[in-house]
Amino acid sequence: VLRFTPAIPTQPQFCHDLDEAERRELKLFAQRRKRENLGQGSVRPLPLTSAGAVCQQCGGPVRGGALAVFAGRAGLGLCWHPQCFQCHQCHQPLVDLVYFCPGGAGGRLLCGRHHGDSLRHRCPGCDEV
Repeated sequence: VLRFTPAIPTQPQFCHDLDEAERRELKLFAQRRKRENLGQGSVRPLPLTSAGAVCQQCGGPVRGGALAVFAGRAGLGLCWHPQCFQCHQCHQPLVDLVYFCPGGAGGRLLCGRHHGDSLRHRCPGCDEV
């Protein structure tokens, strides 16, 4: 059973039990995370004259004229079928085409939760990073 996995809270105003030093650290973490890893995919058709491309998720063909999702941080020229634009780890669709791409190019996309988990430990009590 698939379930929706919300993004992790990374803003100090959502984390009520932090001291001032922890708030500063969380704010810096959130700023760096957005600056270095956050992207939003764009949907557009492949040119009709294109020989096509390969979907990074399923490996199937994306034919010329078909809609494809492009994610610049993942790598120029890489594309996905719209239904295949999903988190590499949990396979949930990337809502509003927002994705995280750790390490830059390579085509491995993550949702906010799994990207946060790759950088910081999660509290077993409150489930926050």
